Amino acid sequence: MKAYFKKIDYHLLQKYPNLWVLGVHIYLPIILVLYLVIGLTGLLYPLDPLPEFYRYRDFFQNTSVTMILPTILLVVVFIIRQVKFNSKRVHLSLPYKQQFLVFLYFIFLFLSITTLPLVGNITAYIKSDIVLDQEQFSEDAKVMRRGFVHFFLEKSYVDDPEDCAEAEANGFYIDAYGDQRSYKRYELNNTKDSLIVYRHFVDYSYSNDLDTISLDQAYREIDSFIALSHKYQGDVTHVDPVQIVNANLKTDRYYTKFEKNVRPAFSYLQDYGAFDNNINFHNKVISKGSFFFSLEWDFWRGYLFITLVLSVLLIILCSVNIAEFGWGMLVVALHPTVFGIVAALVAFLFREVDGEMAATIGIFLLLLFTANAYFFAFNKRFKPALRRAFAIACHVYTPIVACLLIVMYKEASDCCYLDSTYRENCDCILPFTREQYNLITLNTLIIGSIISTYVFGKYYKKQYTNPQIK
Repeated sequence: MKAYFKKIDYHLLQKYPNLWVLGVHIYLPIILVLYLVIGLTGLLYPLDPLPEFYRYRDFFQNTSVTMILPTILLVVVFIIRQVKFNSKRVHLSLPYKQQFLVFLYFIFLFLSITTLPLVGNITAYIKSDIVLDQEQFSEDAKVMRRGFVHFFLEKSYVDDPEDCAEAEANGFYIDAYGDQRSYKRYELNNTKDSLIVYRHFVDYSYSNDLDTISLDQAYREIDSFIALSHKYQGDVTHVDPVQIVNANLKTDRYYTKFEKNVRPAFSYLQDYGAFDNNINFHNKVISKGSFFFSLEWDFWRGYLFITLVLSVLLIILCSVNIAEFGWGMLVVALHPTVFGIVAALVAFLFREVDGEMAATIGIFLLLLFTANAYFFAFNKRFKPALRRAFAIACHVYTPIVACLLIVMYKEASDCCYLDSTYRENCDCILPFTREQYNLITLNTLIIGSIISTYVFGKYYKKQYTNPQIK
């Protein structure tokens, strides 16, 4: 295997030096193997019966944490290799022949490497999504939420005095402990033909509500719950609806938070913990909660930003003189600082203006400072090194400034964050929702970074074609 790798390494170095510098024969196989190994942990983890979710979560969270250090090492080693071999100091033509393709490769590789800690989470979700019938669970949960109150009774607490008064007015038993009050929520009404219950469920996102139902409806809810709950490890100890209701009404076991041994008033579930875990497991998959967060689009928005930043900085570092890269980064840091000072002074002077005018002034200042950076970058009266330093800054600024302009426009428009129902009578020029604006901002950053890198790549090629010219 070692001899075979050396053969490939030598062949790429001689025939395809670009690919050799990019390390496609090193990093892509490593990434692929790690993806397979980590991905299989998510696919092979047994889900029959469903494991305790907190153990399941901890396993994949620990896997993610374990992969952080290897991921950082891979990124650092890759960057070092590119600076060492993909710099104009060593291979004069490599950064310029296919610079844009190299940039796209950087994006791909950084995205591939930095997602390694999330691979197990993603494959675990894929398997869970296949094994668990989410649509069927959503339908079953609607039924079980109605009937659950007859099988497991907890005690609720009312902190607000107004809520206490409302509870007392509805015939609830009130126990007062300072500011804490608790109330019963399973009893017959005054005419003894209906039940007063307070709906609750193991799913804590379920909205509790006070309800009055007939005894016949209560019996139907119990039968429906029994018919479904066993599918979710909710086997019951009693199946006679009349017996269950009568036993519930007779119970006087209500706990308060001050008791040492807290226990429910009644429970007809053989294993409440297993049922609770099963419901929670399904809900986490449906909502993409807990360690499944990496399946949410909002997460990837920020992730793409980090990947783009790393890729842009690395392609610049591989395309320019390292000393000038340092000066360019200094300009990137100091120029916005000066902008911030001026913006603060202007904000102080015009502190009485409304938000729309303030945002308009901010847009003007941003454009002014951006134009100033371009002036230094392309005015031949300045020294070449200074111009190139500002050009590097402009390369970084351009997509960011475009995004900031969109953000400032949102602030200048009174209608941008409103839903379509409320925008009908607004004078918003671009009446988008918040979600649409966020998507536009992300697309602007991606497209702006690609265009900026392509254009400035031509500039760097022209400036550094002959590295002997200072």
